[in-house]
Amino acid sequence: MTKLIAAMKEPGFSWPICHEANAGKPGHETFDDCPAGTTAGYSSQGDNGWRGEPDQCIKKVDVCRSPSQRGSEAGLKGTVISRSFGDRGDSCIEQIATPRPRRADPYFFDIPNDQGVKQRFWFNLSH
Repeated sequence: MTKLIAAMKEPGFSWPICHEANAGKPGHETFDDCPAGTTAGYSSQGDNGWRGEPDQCIKKVDVCRSPSQRGSEAGLKGTVISRSFGDRGDSCIEQIATPRPRRADPYFFDIPNDQGVKQRFWFNLSH
């Protein structure tokens, strides 16, 4: 692995591909999926739109309800990124952002099994 990582830093490096395995080039996904009830979003916007991968998990919370009505949403930690209130004052929605979890193994290969169905194999080049 040490030799591979060193070779990756050289100009013109091309990932070795095993055509017999029909695996292709490796993929990379920095972030894991957001928890249920949240959606992926961005922490900042650049000059030409969004940059990079979505790095936040966004949850919409109705802050007009009492904490007991909000259940697990009560005491949710994160950064409030927006609030909207209905025309009649009957909606109090906050969008709360928390950092998206990072994958321990961010690289992967999709390799077909005996039935030809691709399976994803995750790995890490850091250890």
